[in-house]
Amino acid sequence: MHRELLFFIVAFCLFFATTLSIRCYTGTDNKCLAAPDNKDCGVGEVCTCVKYAFTCFPGDFICNQQEQLAGATKWEYLLVSQSICKALQNPMSGVTDVTCCSTNLCNLPSDGRCTSSFGRRKVLRKFNNLLNIA
Repeated sequence: MHRELLFFIVAFCLFFATTLSIRCYTGTDNKCLAAPDNKDCGVGEVCTCVKYAFTCFPGDFICNQQEQLAGATKWEYLLVSQSICKALQNPMSGVTDVTCCSTNLCNLPSDGRCTSSFGRRKVLRKFNNLLNIA
């Protein structure tokens, strides 16, 4: 009886843990990639994918100098907690067109393309795998 109960508990925990992990695109504009599964978005937090538009401003490290001077609009793709995603939806957050979603790779750019180089993806995956070993 105990062995059957233990099996049920382990199976339930494994199922529950895998349903909490999510894969999201990360990056800006079309320079993005599909990040590995993640389920760590803080204590008691559920991870979600998000995409939103933002305006470049002087000193913004994500934008080049020309984009900063022109006040260009760019898109960002991230994995965040649900509470951060809700905060981004606030009009006072400074970003627009916020879409929060909770299925794998649901925050794909509107044109359906991410164009990061294969080499960069390979390096990022190796780096991520190295960090997950610890």
